Amino acid sequence: MIDDILAEIRTKTGSTNATDPSGHSYNASAVSTWSRSPATDAESRDQLQATFLDPKPQFSNQWLRYISDDLSVDKTGFVESLYGVPEATNRSDVRFTRKGMRGHISGYEEFTTSGDILNSKNSFAVNRATGSRLDFVRGRSGFMPFAPGGVELAEKEEQSNLLHRDADGLFDVPPGFERGMNTATAVASADAELGELAVKESSEETGGDPGLVGDLSSQISSMQLVEDASRHPIDDLLPNDITFGRAQTAVAQAAKQKDWAHVVNVNKEITNFSELVPQPAREFPFELDTFQKEAVYHLEQGDSVFVAAHTSAGKTVIAEYAIAMAQRNMTKAIYTSPIKALSNQKFRDFKSEFDDVGILTGDVQINAEASSLIMTTEILRSMLYRGADLIRDVEFVIFDEVHYVNDADRGVVWEEVIIMLPEHVKFILLSATVPNTFEFANWVGRTKQKDIYVISTPKRPVPLVHYLLCKNEMVEIVDEHKKFLDQGYKQAVEIMEGDDGKAKGKGGGRGGRGGRGGRGGRGGSPPTGPLSDRGGRGGGRGGRGGKGGGDGGGRGGRGGGNGGGGGKGGFSRGPPPPTKQAFIQMVKMLHEKELHPMCTFVFSRKMCEQFAGYLSGLDFCNKREKAEIHMFFDKAVTRLSQVDRNLPQILQMREYLSRGIAVHHAGLLPIVKEVVEILFARSLVRVLFATETFAMGLNLPTRTVVFAGCRKHDGTTFRALLPGEYTQMAGRAGRRGLDKTGTVIIMASGEVTPEEDLKEMMLGQPTKLQSQFRLTYNMILNLLRIEALKVEEMIKRSFSENANQLMLPEHEASVKSHEDLLLNLKKKNYDDCDQFMPTILELGLEQQTCLKFIIEQGPKIENMRDILKIGRVVIFKNPTGALRIGFLARSVIGESASILMFPCDISSSKAKMAATLPMFPQVAGYNKFLLAPLAPISTKLEAASVPVSTIVFLSKYIINNVSGVSRFDRQAVEQAYKSIQQICTRRGPVHECSFDKLKKLDLTEKCRDKLAMSVEFSKIPCIKKLSKNFLRAYTQEYEEYQLKETIANLRKSLNDENLELLPDYEQRVEVLKDLNYVDTNNIVLLKGRVACEVNSGFELFISELVMDNFLGDYEPEEIVALLSAFVYEGSRDVEEPVSVTPRLDKGRERIKELVANVMDVLEKRQVIMTSDEQQFLERGRFGLIEVVYEWARGMTFEAISELTSAQEGIIVRVVSRLDEVCREVKSAARIIGDATLQEKMDVAQEKIKRDIIFCASLYL
Repeated sequence: MIDDILAEIRTKTGSTNATDPSGHSYNASAVSTWSRSPATDAESRDQLQATFLDPKPQFSNQWLRYISDDLSVDKTGFVESLYGVPEATNRSDVRFTRKGMRGHISGYEEFTTSGDILNSKNSFAVNRATGSRLDFVRGRSGFMPFAPGGVELAEKEEQSNLLHRDADGLFDVPPGFERGMNTATAVASADAELGELAVKESSEETGGDPGLVGDLSSQISSMQLVEDASRHPIDDLLPNDITFGRAQTAVAQAAKQKDWAHVVNVNKEITNFSELVPQPAREFPFELDTFQKEAVYHLEQGDSVFVAAHTSAGKTVIAEYAIAMAQRNMTKAIYTSPIKALSNQKFRDFKSEFDDVGILTGDVQINAEASSLIMTTEILRSMLYRGADLIRDVEFVIFDEVHYVNDADRGVVWEEVIIMLPEHVKFILLSATVPNTFEFANWVGRTKQKDIYVISTPKRPVPLVHYLLCKNEMVEIVDEHKKFLDQGYKQAVEIMEGDDGKAKGKGGGRGGRGGRGGRGGRGGSPPTGPLSDRGGRGGGRGGRGGKGGGDGGGRGGRGGGNGGGGGKGGFSRGPPPPTKQAFIQMVKMLHEKELHPMCTFVFSRKMCEQFAGYLSGLDFCNKREKAEIHMFFDKAVTRLSQVDRNLPQILQMREYLSRGIAVHHAGLLPIVKEVVEILFARSLVRVLFATETFAMGLNLPTRTVVFAGCRKHDGTTFRALLPGEYTQMAGRAGRRGLDKTGTVIIMASGEVTPEEDLKEMMLGQPTKLQSQFRLTYNMILNLLRIEALKVEEMIKRSFSENANQLMLPEHEASVKSHEDLLLNLKKKNYDDCDQFMPTILELGLEQQTCLKFIIEQGPKIENMRDILKIGRVVIFKNPTGALRIGFLARSVIGESASILMFPCDISSSKAKMAATLPMFPQVAGYNKFLLAPLAPISTKLEAASVPVSTIVFLSKYIINNVSGVSRFDRQAVEQAYKSIQQICTRRGPVHECSFDKLKKLDLTEKCRDKLAMSVEFSKIPCIKKLSKNFLRAYTQEYEEYQLKETIANLRKSLNDENLELLPDYEQRVEVLKDLNYVDTNNIVLLKGRVACEVNSGFELFISELVMDNFLGDYEPEEIVALLSAFVYEGSRDVEEPVSVTPRLDKGRERIKELVANVMDVLEKRQVIMTSDEQQFLERGRFGLIEVVYEWARGMTFEAISELTSAQEGIIVRVVSRLDEVCREVKSAARIIGDATLQEKMDVAQEKIKRDIIFCASLYL
């Protein structure tokens, strides 16, 4: 074939063009070059092969026009298109607004439509584009949160109020401009001219016939009437104009105070519930209570509810109904709880009722995209700040145990979440009974611009009966109607006073009180209970502590110096704990009376273990129950390794449970606590010893609740239980449907709790919901980063600012009324005085400021006592503001002064005007304007104790024989009266006392300034002449000043600068600037973005470690060991190891150095630090550094437990929280691009996440 082609080419070499077999022409000259040179046939074949047949990596140039498109462009048209106006993109639209259940159209509103450019990184809109599927649940630190509900509207109103409106309610002054366009007059004149011209032209067209013009006008009017007659009734439903949100009514309504909370009357039965809710989302196998029906009805109406109900009343029913509604509506419901244990339990409960349920906690994520999600409040806060797309699908957020907002450490999280939730989310707030539910609900409603319906239960479904246990005898003191029985209390006191073991002295278990200055009585006999080494109460000067006065003593009294006033010995911890015999007798008695199961609340983990050990010889389970317990226990521990199954705590709890006895406290392993909870719910545990955390939300009712004592340690001191705490624990008594009444028993040991204390604890008001809102660096940095909500707005919307924000409408109205008064104030002209009034007013105010400063510094200065001594004549203002003259009855030491005075008439108009005058009696003749003459001589004296700050003048005159005046000695009284009357009627100057003895520099300067003011005041012409118009002129000048001052103060209260936490915010921002977390413009820097990732606390300390590259020098095992300091809270019972390894010792010292550097900055900026921050270097936070290090190296749990005295549950909690810290540090490493640290944190997590510490929950 090549030969044929070669021959063909040779025959064509004479022509310039050739055609290939396919019909395409080509340039033959391109192939003629090889044929012109002499070549053999073999060479020609090779050249032909290489040129045409062998494949090439690119085409030849002659083929280019056959295989490419023509790219010619109309350049002229292209250039012209650049000057064209692009097609407008509509970013807004108009829609109807509706109201009422029938959806009647009430108006129009303009709304923003989403564009393609709106995404998670540049928009707060709910309808923005979704992000990555991987970030759907947790979000990402770079995402914007969704716009908080209630904030956008408030911002619009605030901005609108700053703009000026014309007579039609339209904005006419652009932002940043001093005025708008002055076109009103020009347009009006132009309209008038056009109108005249139109009339003239129409007159000309009609031949100037005015009648014809009138006919035309009448025809137009008749056409309008016909048009009105043709209107359809439905037209009346539609508004006549489109306002686009500029309606003046919105401004008027903003000034009115509105109650967003509405209390629902639950005493009225709902007889037509099936009509109100014809198709419920969930049916229950029992009749709902009234409060449950009300809640369900309002949920179906699309409302938010706050349900405050007694324990075991059935609040969970409302949560279940909301979850069912979310599944029906194909939306999501989020259930939040304060603690992870409650989240796990609720997951199990809801999983048995619903199919699509998930859980999100720090270390567990199951079915995260389910329609109903259970999570802790901290997880929800993180999702909100990180803009998780899951939030847009949420319809309900259920806040359980809302009274947890009172928690000092974590209560702020609840407020943050409530403020940050988007507008479309509905709230379901569940709480125990608290006295201020309306106030809290009103705050939530005002913050979110939603109506909140408050529903409360009138009484418990199972009433409680309260008893005192005295010498194994139950004495009823509060009946089921909550009536305190005085006779029962007296009976209990009589029983306890008959105790043969009463100590010599005052009472059993306490040392007798010694006589005045005498020797203290000896303590009582040592009891068999714990803490028997603590002494009794010492006496007067050196009472000796008893040998065993229970926990009321300790460190026996060593006299007044060491034991406190009167030789009080040691701690004040109340009566001693119950003895072993008392517990055994009580448990047997309750068992005989069939009052099991019982839960005994003890306020010490060690005491729980000790009391359980008292019952070693008792067994409450039969064989069938023992078998059931053993089977469940063995099945539960199969999750553990063989080594962990033989831990001492597990073996001990197995033995307890086999006899129907159990312990529940924070020191237990999580799996052990869950076994106890599940068996207690099955009524297989007859006697439970638990700490207060058992009452926190866990749905575990019992027949009887026993209090081993009524005092607890709150982290600072021992105190009596608060009513809310007692109610929360006692509320566990009484199982609905099983018990007629619940039994609550208080064990009396040593002595009976005072009657008033018992009444307050049992029947007192529960603790109010109080804001624990505080600023954290993580919150500040997050808000500065996202810019969705200013920090000032967050503070303003917190519960702590609720009272001030509620007063804003009143303050706005007050500003308006005072401005009207100022505008309508009519001032008369007094030519001889008016020009001097501003100077006189200014001098008077400065004089008051100087004197106030001098007097307030008085108690701090020794020589001030000579000035404020007995008998000194002073002028002061009484509570009504009137001027009074009197003399000091005794020397002033504190902040109040005792003054004696004679009656005078201060009701006259002249006296009222005098109260506002500048206080310069030392000016001759000026005194006539100030002081009212005394009433006729009388032996009647008036005495008053007034604040020192109300004294406005200190004269040089001294009243002698004040003691005689105080005894109403006639001669002394007459002499004092005469002296005071002379001062009141004096025409010359009333001299001021000398302040020369005050040696303090700032006081000397103030006194010099004060003297100069009086000289300047005396030289003013109208004062020199004592013009008769002076008093009138000054009164109206002062009235104007007062109005302006009132308006200024009211405006200040409306300003953000009045926020209580604003100074703290400014100080914290300065700290962030000093440490380079933000720049001078409050823009978050890289260091700040690292701190945003740390949500577990101590964000500044951990961020400093990361940015210092401190962690990069250590191995994963060492890193987690060092980070344990930021998780473990320290304990007096756990000592820090002196040395672990040289590297860890060096790391520990470096951490302490970094923490000290940060704390120096905090102290420099005077930031209020938390107790954890203040005591970080003193609380032994490195106490578990060796334990964590060895755990990460692979040591067994039993082995690491022997390295420390910390309880097993504490170790598990620390390592579990360390996993979260490791995750946060890993995210921080990703942000700064430290791949090595990121990899190390992955390894660290793998090393600690093993065996019993991360054993799966039995609830999951």
